[in-house]
Amino acid sequence: MLLSGFLDDLLNTGAVTLGGQPVPFEPADQAAAEVRLRARHAEDALEMPYVAPAFNAPAALWAVEYLYHTVQLTLLRELDETVVAQCLADFPGETTPEAIYSVDLTFRYLPDLLRLAKGLAPGDALVARLLVTARQWPFSFVGTPPDAAEAEAVLLAHPALRQAYIDRIIGLQDWVRAARPHLAPLVQAALGAHAATLWPDFAAFNLLT
Repeated sequence: MLLSGFLDDLLNTGAVTLGGQPVPFEPADQAAAEVRLRARHAEDALEMPYVAPAFNAPAALWAVEYLYHTVQLTLLRELDETVVAQCLADFPGETTPEAIYSVDLTFRYLPDLLRLAKGLAPGDALVARLLVTARQWPFSFVGTPPDAAEAEAVLLAHPALRQAYIDRIIGLQDWVRAARPHLAPLVQAALGAHAATLWPDFAAFNLLT
């Protein structure tokens, strides 16, 4: 089965196998992928600060299908923007904390694909679509240009997502996000007395401002 096999490979080895052309996934394949995603959520939630948001199956499935098609489209460069739009449609549900976290189970792999796609063809339809997606799902795209998206307000209102988001900003030393007025105090608070060790440049910057 294409989707569940792809997910197994992604989570276990990082070396994925895909079909040649974008095709609809079979219901049994989607159901098997959901079982794997639910198990992944349970494991990942143990590493989250506070209490992680609950599993949202439609969001998790949409995200892994989006990731699958993104890998395909990165390899099949001859596909036009109509195919890109069809394969990479927006999430039809509400952007809740549960959706944000369930999407991130696989969307956390997308920034690397975005960088690869930019390197191959920086002006094509796939890159443009991924940049839109990055602005819609900021939790998964730390290190890429941020946007004043509603999704960021939703994640910042949730204790676990907020702390994990700030931790990612610190881990990747995302200056653009860290310097934003509503995020800078959160970054400084998270760094605390360890700012000079964890992010020396940020500590020095704050001493000058």
